[in-house]
Amino acid sequence: MIPPFPDRTHFTLAFPVGPQPVSEVWGLISQYLCDKKCLPNILSVQQIAGHREEFHTTERLKIRPEEFAKLIDERRLDAFWFDSGVSGRTLSFRLLHAKTLGFQSVLGCYIEKDAKAPKGWNGLIEALMERFSTVGGWQWRQLYQSWQSAIEVNCGYLSSFGSPPSGYSMTFRNTESLTPQPDRVFIDISLNPGRPKELLPTVEFYPTAEMWLGPHFWQYAQCTKEEALAADFWLETRDTPHYTYFKCWPTPFTRPDGEQGRMQQRLWKLFFHEDCEWPPGSGTISDEPMYGPKELWPEGLEYPY
Repeated sequence: MIPPFPDRTHFTLAFPVGPQPVSEVWGLISQYLCDKKCLPNILSVQQIAGHREEFHTTERLKIRPEEFAKLIDERRLDAFWFDSGVSGRTLSFRLLHAKTLGFQSVLGCYIEKDAKAPKGWNGLIEALMERFSTVGGWQWRQLYQSWQSAIEVNCGYLSSFGSPPSGYSMTFRNTESLTPQPDRVFIDISLNPGRPKELLPTVEFYPTAEMWLGPHFWQYAQCTKEEALAADFWLETRDTPHYTYFKCWPTPFTRPDGEQGRMQQRLWKLFFHEDCEWPPGSGTISDEPMYGPKELWPEGLEYPY
């Protein structure tokens, strides 16, 4: 099986309103990439949008990193989407400014297999959260997060993640088309340990091994910050004026079962008074690994799927 995308460490950062000035967002990104010796020589700007309609374009612009901040300010951009422009080695960032969805804004990245990119984003997440008001920041192994979030079986699930667990609740929808096409098969991931939870349109909570929860997060949680800090399963916590850092596992999660699954279960119960299960329909967390892509199978065990 070939994963649908490289298994790199990705992150997302959610803001209650669009961060301003946007050029400072780019400044912190570029400084972090420069410090890690990962700053591309040329940026390929795929989509940019300004406050004025005449500055909205989908043209692909080639620009040097040191010129990008000037472009952002000149066009008064409130969002950007750029990559390193190298096929197969792309490092991409997208700042979404979702005006029509309530002014939520999300920053995330995409990293191809051979792209030159940092192994982790801790420093960048914290620098951005110290500068701008935030809901939260999360980082994860992309293959695991995508597996746990995948909802459509006949949209690459089988080739990417193996057969869906037999306990999944499935729904079938006829494809509206003039030509015959197979039904679309959807699965219920509402109890997956690694599932996301929508807090606001475009803003989601992720039960990850490391979380940076900003001041705006706690209005959506079912516990207080003090109750969360008092939990006895954290490896590390830091409470700052800009965010509260929580670490519960040494590395990003790769399994929904075993001790990792039970740790994610603790997160769901603490923050939202919700539960999870694996495999689906079991009502519990299996001690033994079950299902999933071969790349995430525990070392030393035969892969049975």
